Amino acid sequence: MMSEKPLVSVIIPTYNSEKYIRECLDATISQTYENLEIIIVDNLSSDATIDVCSEYAGRDKRIRIFSNPDVGVSYSRNYGIAHADGDFVVFLDSDDYPERDMIESYINADKSWEERKPAFIICGMFFDNEINKNVDTTISILEPGYGYIEGENYLLSRNAVSALSWLKLFNFVTNKFYDLKLIKENDLRFDERINIGEDLEFNLDYLDVCDGDLGMINRPLYHYIKRVSNSLSLTYHDSDLEDTKKIYERLIAWEEKQKHVTEDNILVLKAMYITDWISRITTYYEHFRGTDKLRKHIIRAELSSPKFKKMLMEVYKAKKIGRIRYLCLRTGRYEVFYFVRSIYQIMKG
Repeated sequence: MMSEKPLVSVIIPTYNSEKYIRECLDATISQTYENLEIIIVDNLSSDATIDVCSEYAGRDKRIRIFSNPDVGVSYSRNYGIAHADGDFVVFLDSDDYPERDMIESYINADKSWEERKPAFIICGMFFDNEINKNVDTTISILEPGYGYIEGENYLLSRNAVSALSWLKLFNFVTNKFYDLKLIKENDLRFDERINIGEDLEFNLDYLDVCDGDLGMINRPLYHYIKRVSNSLSLTYHDSDLEDTKKIYERLIAWEEKQKHVTEDNILVLKAMYITDWISRITTYYEHFRGTDKLRKHIIRAELSSPKFKKMLMEVYKAKKIGRIRYLCLRTGRYEVFYFVRSIYQIMKG
């Protein structure tokens, strides 16, 4: 039986995070809920990250530090899971930070749903950058059939994954509260072979092994910071495009199986699929542009594939993609889209 004060494991992967880690650790050790174990897994940082973490560990016995080969954030999270002893687990990124009552809010929400336990609990997020501070994302409108209103907390039906994905609240793991024992009992781990969509894949793996609605704390409690150079940001990898398509195919197939799913639910995910499909093509184009390794026929094949063209038409008819963007992509010539995109970015400023 779980104690009145369940232990929450906080797992923080780090890599060359000395410029930002203090803000993250300050917000973590000063959480209003104190029964924590804080597990830092460092990927062989070459800066003073370990020194900073050791300084904090010297004054807070809840902190444990592990150093591992530089093999990525998924490996670090998996290592943290293996060494965690909590009832629940929260994942943080070292260049982000939580609100100081985030974990207490999770605990209180979990207790309030004692009779109807959700699969996991989600909170709103701040999407911050150097210019715009505290731009929050929460659910402002709930369409019929999505959930049951309970104060500022909601229990959402599982088909709400489409709306949460659109709001950038589902695909992350850093704004969620998971049952650690369920993770361990089902041997759930992050896929260390992929560099795109590992968070989304983990969330789907988790939901596949448990029942329950989705618990939503409709307040932004996690600060995702978009920096010029994120310490754990992704670079181009050859498999990114195929991995993106694979995870979206799975997400759409998962959503289609949920109760009360609507055509609009699926179209929302298809619009996101198109957006990320193009983003991967753009990353490929920019990575190889100006070199003899750029294969334009690969891009043309993607844009002219029956699946892409059909999905593009569907999301355009549903008014989930702009007319100019649609027309540029429909030509099948990526250079047209890229030129118009560049002009738009210049005008946007």
